[in-house]
Amino acid sequence: MKIENLCVKRLIGDVAGATTRGHKIAIKGGYIHQTFQGGYTFSPLGWRVIQNIENIIRDEMNKIDGQEILMPVVSTADLWRESGRYDKVDVLAKFKSRAGVEYVLNPTHEEVVVDFVKSVLETYRQMPFMVYQIQTKFRDELRARAGLIRTREFIMKDAYSFHETVEDLQKYYDRCLNAYHNVFRRCGLKNVVHVLSATGDMGGSVAHEFQLVNEMGEDTIYLCDKCGFNANKEVVGDNEKCPHCSAKMRSVRGIEIGNIFQLGTKYSESMNLTYTAPDGSTKNPIMGCYGIGVGRTMAAIIEESADEYGPVWNMETAPFAVEVIGLADKEGKTIELAEQIYNDLRTNGIEVLLDNRDARAGEKFADADLIAAPIRLIVSAKNLADNKIEVKYRVNNYDTTSLASSFNVDSVIADVIKTIDALK
Repeated sequence: MKIENLCVKRLIGDVAGATTRGHKIAIKGGYIHQTFQGGYTFSPLGWRVIQNIENIIRDEMNKIDGQEILMPVVSTADLWRESGRYDKVDVLAKFKSRAGVEYVLNPTHEEVVVDFVKSVLETYRQMPFMVYQIQTKFRDELRARAGLIRTREFIMKDAYSFHETVEDLQKYYDRCLNAYHNVFRRCGLKNVVHVLSATGDMGGSVAHEFQLVNEMGEDTIYLCDKCGFNANKEVVGDNEKCPHCSAKMRSVRGIEIGNIFQLGTKYSESMNLTYTAPDGSTKNPIMGCYGIGVGRTMAAIIEESADEYGPVWNMETAPFAVEVIGLADKEGKTIELAEQIYNDLRTNGIEVLLDNRDARAGEKFADADLIAAPIRLIVSAKNLADNKIEVKYRVNNYDTTSLASSFNVDSVIADVIKTIDALK
């Protein structure tokens, strides 16, 4: 992709209405555009990041035997009445069709997935299994804030598992908990903790939130440095003492980016989902559910890692692995060489962006900081005079470190590919 063809508008200066650093950078970098309050369009740049996060999630869910499906955004009100939640969930957006049929915009999909599994599940031999989707949700929130951190329309990965016993659910719950930590680690997030939480509208017996410890968070969470127990404010209450060891807990702010629940038979009973047990009797399966906010994860990465120049993506989340910048000279040699390197990287399957615009070096570098490719190759007349190409890294331990590479193009390409593999 050439930067002049990239359908992205980057901004200079402050951003009106943005309340957090991450929100400002997401708008300045042209990653998102507000379509309505609480609803955003992702630009090609932002959508690349979202897709990269989704691919990480898919990989980790497939590793724990998840099966991907896709359910509709809209469902009938009857499903929600069947579960008993139609008049209990305050963020439920409701509407009628022209034929008078009552529908809802699903904020979560327990009802819909149970309806689907009814058509599939017959016997205990089919369990355990987990199905998941990555899909749009809508919640009629009274207050949207902080860009992608609290929106009305958002992308979520939601998963649902089905089990014969509580013990089997617990085993899978633990697998999913570990998989979530793998997801967030691969996204480059360093300060994610899981905390015990109340079950709320979801119901069930046990629930945990995955919180990024960050001052921009809207949640208060409590951490026990003595025994390692963590919980949100609803669980701890006003006492602020650890329920396990009685030590005073440390309060911090957190951004919730995921949650997991042991639902039990709340939905399978109310919606009459059954299977045939080994003894021939009919039973309700025990359920778990597991959610990750995809857009929130993107926002959390920016909030945690961004500096004064822009975001810091790792190699798995970055919209482009490499950006090649040609700084024009009178003879046009730099532009020609930059284009050659760009084409060779594309031939080798590397996601690369080329900036050969007729623009000042400062403008190109400022844009490159906002796009934040982990590897930046700068072709300039000064470097070519020394038979070198400048290589700048903006990820992990390579952050903003400058190195000189050989002028030989093949050697440059080989070094870039080797570095990309090392940073994944």
